[in-house]
Amino acid sequence: MRGAITLAGVLTLPLAMTDGSAFPARDLAIFLAMGVIILSLIAASLGLPLLLRGLEMPPEPSYLAEEDKARVAAAEAAIAAIERDGHGMAEGKADADLYVTAAARIMDLYRQRIESREGGVEARAATARIERIERDLRLAALKAERDAIFGMARSGTLGSEAARKLVREIDLMEARYTG
Repeated sequence: MRGAITLAGVLTLPLAMTDGSAFPARDLAIFLAMGVIILSLIAASLGLPLLLRGLEMPPEPSYLAEEDKARVAAAEAAIAAIERDGHGMAEGKADADLYVTAAARIMDLYRQRIESREGGVEARAATARIERIERDLRLAALKAERDAIFGMARSGTLGSEAARKLVREIDLMEARYTG
């Protein structure tokens, strides 16, 4: 974009005067404009790196650390609430083991979140890679589920209403992983 306006301005000079003679020094004006444009590009390309070599940029304020701290605090609060409420819900129930199992599964998810936020750069990169792989595998599984449901609906082993309901659930889960 450098020099585009300069070049456009010079190229608006007419080719000929009203009497038919060539516009005086039009070629010289175009040559000078192109020379200035090329010279400024070369000077900037060679000179700016030399000028900026010792320049240190000030650190940008990072909200990521603040956000990670908030996520860890929220996850810890969630774990405490699950422990507290899980015991209350399971009290006096014949299937108290189910409550304990469900609570443990949910708390494990929150603990994984905490570990991924408290790790260093390498741990975050590994967690992000695992999450991408997980997402891709879940999407592949959802596609296979959808294909199986369509196959059952086509063959008549599954009613259209049930097929619509199941496909809708799959669509919502897919939107969760792609959105």
